[in-house]
Amino acid sequence: MKLRIEPKALTLSGGIILLFLGMLIISPRPAVALRDTLIGPLLSSFAFGNLLASASLLTISGIGIAAAMSSGSFNLGGEGQAYLGSLLPVLLILRLPALPPALLIPVALLFGLLGGGIIGWISGIAREKLGADELISSYLVSSALIPVIDYLIAVPLRDPESYLLQTEKIPAVYRLSRLLPPSQLTAALFIALLAAAAWWFVNRRSLAGFELRLTGANHRFARFAGVAVGRYRSGAMAASGALCGLAGGLLSLGAYGAAVQGGSFGIGWNGIAVALIARYRPAMILPAALFFAYLTQGLTSAVMDSGLSTEMSLLLQAAVFIAITAGDGAGE
Repeated sequence: MKLRIEPKALTLSGGIILLFLGMLIISPRPAVALRDTLIGPLLSSFAFGNLLASASLLTISGIGIAAAMSSGSFNLGGEGQAYLGSLLPVLLILRLPALPPALLIPVALLFGLLGGGIIGWISGIAREKLGADELISSYLVSSALIPVIDYLIAVPLRDPESYLLQTEKIPAVYRLSRLLPPSQLTAALFIALLAAAAWWFVNRRSLAGFELRLTGANHRFARFAGVAVGRYRSGAMAASGALCGLAGGLLSLGAYGAAVQGGSFGIGWNGIAVALIARYRPAMILPAALFFAYLTQGLTSAVMDSGLSTEMSLLLQAAVFIAITAGDGAGE
């Protein structure tokens, strides 16, 4: 009997070996760097909570990017969508502070979700109606949106009592519950788990999911079979933007309690990495998000403790992700 090794196992092993070799060559204290990278995120409830907090948001944005990929599209504007999604819920809560938290928090998150969804839908409908490349249009729309939000937070919406560039903080009762204080882990964890389960069911067990995957696999055949290809592509882009917006809203209502300039902190870009690591398979999004968050936090610990430079840690991280995502990224 021949032993068959999965390509994913080979690329993952290659990435980890590359990380070890890089640590030995680059780090001034390789043993400490390796220790911090491997077990740093598990050494305290604070570090573990932050690991799960990061993975939760990455799961949601990763599902969003994967949804667009499944339709044969590519959302390159997740960062701007998440940034808008982080601002709109805060503004709504600040304008409607009298409503009960049980009502206002879900409505505020829905507000952020809709904001990101509209931005994603613009690129999707531009492709459907005008033939515009959604990869370029989503990037350009996002790039134009980010400085506008930067200005709004820094000038008209800025909290004059804060040294940071941020809006006024929302009342504590409207912030998401902390699960492992003082870490940033909040109830966003449960939303991420629910989103991962829902995405798996829709993608693998529903007619809409089948038609979405058919559209991404062969849009000409899908159109011949009677599938509304344009609607699935524009709808997938809208869903992608909506999930990125939701991730941004969960971040602002959880970790910050305000909209912070630059506060999306790579949710959109890192969501792309998560989707690619998972090869946009629904069952792999959550493990990919955990792996990304674990490696990022482990390398951050190594930078703080072993003398490894930030630039070298980013280089090692990039090399590992390139090794893992090398090869055919097509889904099943």
